[in-house]
Amino acid sequence: MNQQSENSQDQSHINQEFAAKLTISVDKQGLVEYNCDWDNTTDGLASVASIFYQLMFDELPDAILSEIKQECVLSGNEQNYLHIINLISSFVIDNQKEVSSEEDEVVVQPDQVFHL
Repeated sequence: MNQQSENSQDQSHINQEFAAKLTISVDKQGLVEYNCDWDNTTDGLASVASIFYQLMFDELPDAILSEIKQECVLSGNEQNYLHIINLISSFVIDNQKEVSSEEDEVVVQPDQVFHL
């Protein structure tokens, strides 16, 4: 399901120029790809910073997921939303396991400690 912000659903955005734009996609093999474009101006740089600020600190991912949930509920596909949330949870759990196993690895062999 493709979902865009309500602000960008209006077809007038097709010819609109953007100060900055971040596009994230996943190919059929699961490879995440991204492209970030911006105007080479102060406004363009501020716009890129704004995108990342909103992604990292201003709950933009929550807003996007909320819109996805709303769309799924309206179209009678609430199971799709629940499946997305379950998959995100699985990704988090898998990542936690990887981080945990990396922390358990010996970085420096015990007999090499005094050679540092």
